Amino acid sequence: PAGPCPAVSDAMVLTINPVATVSAGGASTICAGSTYSPPATRGGGATSSTWTTTGTGTFDNILLVLATYTPSAVDIAMGSVTLTITTDDPAGPCLAVSDAMLLTINPVATVSAGGAFTICAGSTYSPAATRGGGATTSTWTTTGTGTFNDATLVLTTYTPTAADITMGSVTLTITTNDPAGPCPAVSDAMVLTINP
Repeated sequence: PAGPCPAVSDAMVLTINPVATVSAGGASTICAGSTYSPPATRGGGATSSTWTTTGTGTFDNILLVLATYTPSAVDIAMGSVTLTITTDDPAGPCLAVSDAMLLTINPVATVSAGGAFTICAGSTYSPAATRGGGATTSTWTTTGTGTFNDATLVLTTYTPTAADITMGSVTLTITTNDPAGPCPAVSDAMVLTINP
C-alpha cells in the first residue's frame, strides 16, 4: 500500500476430510439353506458400519464388514432380500453413506422316489414319487433292463424284464434337472423287489 503502512498477510488451515465409502458388493444368488457373506468394503472417513436387511434373517455380527447372513424361512419364501451396509457419520462435514445389494434365494430342488416296494413277477410298478422346489423336470433310470412308459414323468410305470425278475430286485432312481442358479440337481433311489 501507499504510505507508511506495511503489507500484511494472514493464513488459515483448510482441513479436507476423506469422504466415507462403502460397498455392499453386487447382486448375488444363493441356494435355500445356505448362508451368505457379502464381499463388502468400507473406507475413506468411515470407521464403523452396520448391516440391515429387508428380511427377517440374521447377521452373525451386524458390525462386521464381512458379516455372514443367514436367511430365515420367510426370506426363503419371499425369494429375495435387500442387504444394506451403512457407515458411521465421520467427523467433519462428510456424511454417512450406505450401499445395498439384492440377495436372491433360489429354492432347493427336491425329489423322492418313494419307499422300497415289492411286486409279483409279471406285474408293473408305478412309484409314489414327488418332485418340487427348484426342479422342473426329472428322469428315471434303472439298474435293471426293464422299461419306463415315460422316463420323464414323475408318476411313470416301470415294466420289469425277465432279467429283472431273475435278479430279484432293481434300483429305480429319479434325478432332477439342474435348476437355474447355484442349486444342484438331486436324486433319490428306491429298491423294487420282484417276487417270483
